[in-house]
Amino acid sequence: MSRRSTTHTSAQQSLPSEVGAESVAQPVTAELSAPRGASRRRPPAGLRRPAFLLAVAVAGGVMVNVFAAGQPDAAAVAGPDRPISVAAQLQESSQDSVADSAFGTGDVSERLGELAASRSEREAQQTAAAQSQAAADQAAIEAKAAADAKAAADAQAAAEAQAAAEAKAAADAKAAADAKAAEQAAAAKAATTRAPAAASSSSTSRGSYQDYALSKLGGDANEFSCLESLWGKESGWNPNAQNKSSTAYGIPQFLDSTWASTGIAKTSDGYRQIDAGLIYIDSRYGSPCGAWSHSKSTGWY
Repeated sequence: MSRRSTTHTSAQQSLPSEVGAESVAQPVTAELSAPRGASRRRPPAGLRRPAFLLAVAVAGGVMVNVFAAGQPDAAAVAGPDRPISVAAQLQESSQDSVADSAFGTGDVSERLGELAASRSEREAQQTAAAQSQAAADQAAIEAKAAADAKAAADAQAAAEAQAAAEAKAAADAKAAADAKAAEQAAAAKAATTRAPAAASSSSTSRGSYQDYALSKLGGDANEFSCLESLWGKESGWNPNAQNKSSTAYGIPQFLDSTWASTGIAKTSDGYRQIDAGLIYIDSRYGSPCGAWSHSKSTGWY
C-alpha cells in the first residue's frame, strides 16, 4: 500500500462519519488558493474551530471516496450516476441494524410462541365443536329411538284393544244366540208338555180328535170347518194313515222333513199329530182356512 493510501486510511478512522465531501469542498479550496506570500490575519478563536472542522470534513470525504471506490458491490448498487454519500451509507446501515434488532431472537421466539398458542386454541375449539356435534347427533339418535319405541307400543296397545273389542262382540253375539236357542227350546218343551194333558182331558169324549182340534182353535167353528175338510181329505183323521208313495204320515200327513220343522218328533199319537199340524199351518199359512184354500188350488198344503 502507498503512503497516500495509508494516510487516507488513518485520517478516515479519525474523522466524523456523517459529513459529506461536497458540503465542505468549496471553502477549503478557497482557503488553499490564497497567495503564499500574502499576509494572513489570524481570525478570532471562535472562528478558527469551524475552519478546522471543515478541513477535517474535506479530508474525511476524500478518504471515504477512496475507500468506496475499492468496494465494487456498493458502486454496482448505487450506479455510476448516483454516488453514495457517507450519510446515506450510515443511514442504510442504521436501518439494517434497526430491522435486525426488530426481529431479534427474542421477538421471533415470542412470535412463534404466539402462533403455537393460536394453533392450540384453534385445535381446542375444533375439538370442542366436534364433541358438541357428536353429542347432538347421539341425542337425536336416542330421541328417534324413543319415538319409534313409543309408536310401536301405541300400535300394539291399539291392536290389543281392537282384539279385545272384537272378542267381546263375538261373546255377546254368542250369548244372544244361546239365549234365543234356549228360549225356543223352552217354548217347544212347554208345547209338548201341554199337548198330552189336553189330549187326556178330551180323549173320553165322542170325536175326541175333532174336539181337541176345535179346542186348540179357541172354539172358532169357521176355522175348524176348514181344518176338518183339509185333514179329512188328507187322512180321514186317522193317526196311522201312511202314504204309500212318500213318507207322509198321520192325521196331517207330514213328511219326515216337515215333522222336524215343527219341533215335534214323528209320532203315532193323534193328539201330538194335531199339535204339530196346527203349528205348521199357523207358521206357513196363518190359519186353517188359508191352508185349505191353498190345498184346493194346488192339491197339497
